[in-house]
Amino acid sequence: MQVSIAMSVRKPMCTANRRAVRVKRIYAPAPMSWSKPRHFDSFKVLSGVSLGLVLSWGCGTSDGGPGGSGGASSGGDSTSAGGAASSGGAPSGGAGNESGGATTGGAASGGSDPSGTGGGSGGGGSKACNEGTKLTTRLPCLLSETGLFEADMVTLGEGVHPFEPQFKLWTDSAEKRRWIQLPPNTKIDTSDMDYWSFPVGTKVWKEFSRDGVRVETRLIEKQKSGSWYTVAYHWQEDLKEAIAVPDGLENASGTPHDVPDADACLTCHSQQPDKVLGFSAIQLSHAPATDDPLEWTLERLITLDLLTEPPAAPPSFSWDELDRDMFGYLHANCGTCHNPKGSANSQTGLDMWLKIADLSAPVTESSVYKNLYNVNIQWLDDAPPAEKRVAPGDFENSAIYQRFVNKEADFAMPPLGTEVVDPDGERLMKEWIAAH
Repeated sequence: MQVSIAMSVRKPMCTANRRAVRVKRIYAPAPMSWSKPRHFDSFKVLSGVSLGLVLSWGCGTSDGGPGGSGGASSGGDSTSAGGAASSGGAPSGGAGNESGGATTGGAASGGSDPSGTGGGSGGGGSKACNEGTKLTTRLPCLLSETGLFEADMVTLGEGVHPFEPQFKLWTDSAEKRRWIQLPPNTKIDTSDMDYWSFPVGTKVWKEFSRDGVRVETRLIEKQKSGSWYTVAYHWQEDLKEAIAVPDGLENASGTPHDVPDADACLTCHSQQPDKVLGFSAIQLSHAPATDDPLEWTLERLITLDLLTEPPAAPPSFSWDELDRDMFGYLHANCGTCHNPKGSANSQTGLDMWLKIADLSAPVTESSVYKNLYNVNIQWLDDAPPAEKRVAPGDFENSAIYQRFVNKEADFAMPPLGTEVVDPDGERLMKEWIAAH
C-alpha cells in the first residue's frame, strides 16, 4: 500500500538544502514491503498498515528508509501524535516527539526514557525552555548547567576534555570546538575498534561559530537506557549564557547559520551504533592539535587507560597523501550515514566509512575504494545523470562528485548541515578523480 499526499510546506527548522517548496510525499507501505520515497527529508516515514499525517519536522537523509526494527531510520524521529513507528520506535533510543515523549522507542531530546530512568543531567518536569515549543528537552535549559564550563563560562568544567578529529565535517565554513566528558572511573568499550561504545553519562559538546560570531553549542548525552538526549544551546549576545532551543533557530545571531531542532541532530547521529561522531580511533590518530595538555588523542587515551581493549599503537595510513585526504574527507562528510551499520548502506550498499583494517592494505584493496571506484550506482530515481559512483577520470559521470557540487538539486548530498559547496572538498574530489 502506498499513499501520496501533496501539500505546501515551509522549510524545516534545520540546516537543509534551501530549495523551492516542492510536493512532499508520505509513504506508508504495508509490513515487509518498501517503496523508496522520492523525498522525505521533511516528513517522517511510517511503517505499518495505518497512516498518520505527520507534521513534525526532522531532517532525514534523502536515501533513508524504515529501519530494521520498524522505526524511522535516519533521523531517529517519532510521529507528531507521540507514537514511535510500529515495532520499536526510532533506532537505538531515537528522538522524542512534539509533546516530549515517545511511547516505546526512547527519546533523544524530550521523550521519555524507555527504562523510566529519567533524563540524566536534565531530569524531568516543566522547564522554561520547553514552554510554547513544539519539541521539548529533558536536558538542562542553560548551557551553564551542563558541566561544560565553570561559572565564568570560559574555564572548562571538571573532567571535560577538548578533542579534534583529523578529518573535518564541512558546515559552510563554521568554526568548531569540541569537548567530551566521561563519567569518573569508566572506560570506552573499544572491543570493536571501528565502532566505540561509550559509558552511560558520557557527554559530548560541539560549538559552532560563524563569521566570527559564537552561535551555538550542541550537547549529546547518554542515558541509563542506552538512548541519547540531544539539544542545541543558542549563545546570548553577551556570551555569558547559552539557552536551549529545542525547536532550533534559523539564521541565528544574524548569521546564515541555522541551529537544528533537537530531533534533527539524530538524523546523522543515529546512523552510528552509539551515536558519537568524530571521536574514534581513526579520527583521534594524530598528534595533539593544540598545546593544551587536556586535549585527548588516541595515544593519550591509551596512556590514561581509558579504553577497554587499547591498540598497541594508534593506526596509521599506508596510503599516499591524496588517497588519505580523499577517503578521510568522505569518511567524515559521507561515511557517518554511508557505513555498514547505517540505513543508507542497507538501501544502496554504498560504504564510505574507513575501517582500521583498511589502513594497512594498499588503497586499491580497501573496502571504501572497492565500493566506489568504477562501481555502478544503485538508485536511479532522483539521481544525477551519472552511471558510476566514481568514474575513472570523469567528473560528469561520477555520481559522488555530482551530488556534492549541485547543492540546489534534489539529489544533493549531504542532504542537511550545509548549503554551500566546500571549495577544498570540491578541489580534492576533482584532483583524485582526475588522477585515477
